[in-house]
Amino acid sequence: MKRIIASITAFLSVCAIASAQNAKVIDSIVAHVNSDIILQSELEKAKAELRRDLTQQGLQGAELERAFDEQSKRLLADLIDRSLLLQVAKERGLTAEVEVVKEMDEMRQQNKLRTMEELEAAIVKQGYTVEEIKDIIRTRHLTQQVLRGEVYSRVNVTTEEARNYYEANKKEFDQPAGVRIQEIVVYTANKTPEEVAEQRKKIEEALAAVKRGDDFEEVAEKYSEAESAQRGGDLGFARREDLNKETQDAIAGLEKGQVTDILSIGDGLFILKLADSHAGGILSFELAKDEIENILFSQRVPPKIREYLTKLRTEGFVTVREGYEDLGAPPSASKN
Repeated sequence: MKRIIASITAFLSVCAIASAQNAKVIDSIVAHVNSDIILQSELEKAKAELRRDLTQQGLQGAELERAFDEQSKRLLADLIDRSLLLQVAKERGLTAEVEVVKEMDEMRQQNKLRTMEELEAAIVKQGYTVEEIKDIIRTRHLTQQVLRGEVYSRVNVTTEEARNYYEANKKEFDQPAGVRIQEIVVYTANKTPEEVAEQRKKIEEALAAVKRGDDFEEVAEKYSEAESAQRGGDLGFARREDLNKETQDAIAGLEKGQVTDILSIGDGLFILKLADSHAGGILSFELAKDEIENILFSQRVPPKIREYLTKLRTEGFVTVREGYEDLGAPPSASKN
């Protein structure tokens, strides 16, 4: 199962924006990261983004300032982390342009906009530039590609470890009756008849692959356009009554492991699989196994990411200006 772990690094969209004082552009270098530099203006931009994010979360007054003061301490380390990972991506020739195009189109569809021009206008209206948004997407995918290869792929959870966790924490898996569903989705909203026909052809290919015995998770990862594709189409466990009526009706006659035909629901075409069902009470180990693996995996990944980023710092050349601190630096690192 493909696990997606949110990186401990807050990958912000940052760009060098010079400040004006007495009509003269002033900026300064706060850190060297191998052949790259981090400017004071980049750090200030990151701080502005952080304050805006915290404000949008509803924080204000003293609570806002406490959160800002605490979280802003890590911003320089985050920028250095990002620079190091992007340098690795560049050295390895990694690209994310396909992902940028795909995610921008998904954003357009989710916002029910007809054209990319409408999406770009909406982005600008929110106070961003189109290139900033693309850079956020590009950076996230590139850094995750590096982390998948260097960290995630090296973190394993054995069945024995998962079972030991289950036996020690059974009460955590007391669940009401429900089902676990997987999906494959292609979107049809705001598409021309020709594009809808292409989408139907795409999901028909996916259904044919599932019917001939291909692994549902792999088919979902290949064909599905929903965010759940990153998890092999897994929507997790849910009570039947919490599902929309179309989904309830579609899975009503399914037995465990069976899939539906192609369904037209809302703005998309769907294939649903009843991955499992539960009558209520403590989940069996088999039903809880994926969740346990994710829990243990999530616990182990952050220190491994930190270890890898420390290794990149140690092997490279990272210095920060006096008066600034890289909270990700190895204990023995010196500041210039």
